[in-house]
Amino acid sequence: MDGDIELELASGSEPGEYTVRVVQAPAGGSASGLFRLDVDGILARRAELESTVLASSVAARRTTPVAELPVRGVGQELFQALFTREVYGTYRASLGAAQHSGQQLRVVLRLAAPELAAMPWEMLFDPETESYLCQTEPLLRHIPAPDYHLNPLEIVPPLRILGLIASPRDLPLLDVEAERDHLTAALAGPVSEGRIELVWASGGTWDEIQSMLLDGPWHVVHFIGHGDYDARNDEGRIALVGADGRASMVRAIRFMALLSVAVPRPRLVVLNSCSSGETGREDLFSGTASTLVRSGISAVAAMQFAISDGAAISFAQGFYAAIANGRGVDEAARVGRISVMGSPDGTLEWVTPALYVRGGDTKLFNLKAPGRPAAARKVDSAVPVTAASGNNTAGTPERSDARIRQAELRALYVQACAELRTKHYAVAIELFDDLLTLDGGYRDAAVLRASAAQHLERSEAYRHAREAEDAGDWTAAADGYTAVGDDPDFPDAAARARDCAKRQRTADLQGELEYHASSGNWQAAVDVSAELYGLDPAASDPDGLATRARNELRRENDALRAAQRNAQKAARQAEPERNGMEGPAAESAGVDARLRTASGPDPRFLAAGGAVLAVAGALLAAFFAYLNWVDHDWWYSGGEVSVRLVYAFLAPAGYLLLLLAGLPDQTESGRVTLAIATGAGGLLGVVGLEQDLLWAATATTLAQALFGGWAGIRAIRAPNTPALAGWLLLVCLVTLPLMWLPGEDLSARAALLTVQNAAVGASGLVFLGLALRRKRKG
Repeated sequence: MDGDIELELASGSEPGEYTVRVVQAPAGGSASGLFRLDVDGILARRAELESTVLASSVAARRTTPVAELPVRGVGQELFQALFTREVYGTYRASLGAAQHSGQQLRVVLRLAAPELAAMPWEMLFDPETESYLCQTEPLLRHIPAPDYHLNPLEIVPPLRILGLIASPRDLPLLDVEAERDHLTAALAGPVSEGRIELVWASGGTWDEIQSMLLDGPWHVVHFIGHGDYDARNDEGRIALVGADGRASMVRAIRFMALLSVAVPRPRLVVLNSCSSGETGREDLFSGTASTLVRSGISAVAAMQFAISDGAAISFAQGFYAAIANGRGVDEAARVGRISVMGSPDGTLEWVTPALYVRGGDTKLFNLKAPGRPAAARKVDSAVPVTAASGNNTAGTPERSDARIRQAELRALYVQACAELRTKHYAVAIELFDDLLTLDGGYRDAAVLRASAAQHLERSEAYRHAREAEDAGDWTAAADGYTAVGDDPDFPDAAARARDCAKRQRTADLQGELEYHASSGNWQAAVDVSAELYGLDPAASDPDGLATRARNELRRENDALRAAQRNAQKAARQAEPERNGMEGPAAESAGVDARLRTASGPDPRFLAAGGAVLAVAGALLAAFFAYLNWVDHDWWYSGGEVSVRLVYAFLAPAGYLLLLLAGLPDQTESGRVTLAIATGAGGLLGVVGLEQDLLWAATATTLAQALFGGWAGIRAIRAPNTPALAGWLLLVCLVTLPLMWLPGEDLSARAALLTVQNAAVGASGLVFLGLALRRKRKG
């Protein structure tokens, strides 16, 4: 037809890959594409989808969009897979072209891959227009089989429908009278107008159905009963009544042979039975509906899920009314869906009918003129009605209601668990509340609801903590992160809590530093700056306040020292027996204590350490020079012991004195750093330079260089330590591993050690000079 967009779907070159090709379209073109589809994943959700669709026929207090999520999700997945970029463009253009010409676009799916025939294509959902395709456009599944009926069947009304009901006694019993009444009520209008004649078979046995088919002609066969899909044999089956009243499962191909006894053969079959529209994955025609179409039936409307009484009646009303008014079977199926959508509000059962056709023309009948009113007649009315007719909701009204209720509860439970797994806790709580309202003891719903509430509470706490962190409210952020720190859903919470606590402490100290600076309490400001430096060196001098405090404290100390000198001068000029000397002396002692606290390393220990290092460096330089250029055998005649004693005791003593002087800075971590470097140097004297212990000597020198370098850098950056002292530490401690560069060349190694130790001795002299200079200033 001119208004058709036909899409051929086939298997691709790899598992899970498929091709789509536009066979024809109102907009023209030959678009094609590749898509991937998780067929196994969708098939695994069939039970969930069926429960969701069937449960939607019962009103519940939850909102429709929440209940509709599984159906809409699968429909959108199918739509986005099928309508690739170019194919979607052709579809949109064809939709516009059809509307411009006043036609309706019809979507025809040619399913050449068996597993694709098992997909619920009636759920196709366009996310751009937020609509389901089959609600606005006819959608049908085309079976690739020759069409022997090129023209509609000319019929002088009424359109004759044979109603078949099969309810074996070993399957859930159907309410035969109710099923007859339902379909009879659905067709009451067209029947009273003479456009349709509905005739019921007396029973559901093979012989009774065959007898009725011979008493034709029949244009439509409407079957109500049980059906299923045999996954083991990969074929569809329907249940007729055997001679003993039990179920006689009839393969689709045998049922087609039974229908073929009617002359002419019925062009339309409606299967209102469980799983009659479900298709296998290996054989395209294994499903009951597709097998009937391939075998000669022009069109089959079948149910791919179980369907409730109300939806079955509504579909039959809309479907047959459209047929009686001359509409094509595709448009009749769409009208039937719209009828299902009318009641109850929010039902999703319009996706249940699936239409299978052969050939290109879907107008099966041409009703020439209205006929006379005809009453529905019954054959063999004297036969007791005990096991006939019904639909797949099966059983008495009470059993049908119970099944629908259980389906609704299961659908709610599955949806709630799915939302809980994907961490949509608010939606999960709403669904669990709906479920517990309907059944307060359903499985473990109460426990899962409590778990969802706990996760939601923690998620909210984490979200508020993130907001507080972004706003700079470090205390609230740290408290929020601490509350969820043990939850594996928030693996970064503990680290964020520590970072926020550190930021809060930094902010508090910076505020305290600003307060002391504004009050002129420079010593307290310097102390706070030192604590800040240990916490975060980059934050230790905000707006230059720490630098200002040190400068102000230095000027204040200079003034105090001047006052001290003046006081001492005045004391010397005064009489010795004056008692007033004690006051200035005490005051001077206090000033000296403050100076030592604020002005860096203690000059006494600094001088001692420098002197010891100068001696150690000079001795070692002399030892290695003598060994290298005077007496090579001296090493084995007592020289090694001398070298090891200097390395083990004398050099470490110098570094320990520097440590006591306050190097590298006046923090605990700084002292530990220099202490480790000193200990590593002392170990070199213990280990020695023997060939079999060179690995240990190498490790100790590297450790001394690593921690010594760290100590030197800290001394350079320390606010109260001369930067030159840090550079001297680097020269003394970092250069020792240079001895390993010459490798096995012992002479070159001795030369390098001579130079390195000479540098240590020179550094010791510089330390001594720094100490004397600071002492003179004091």
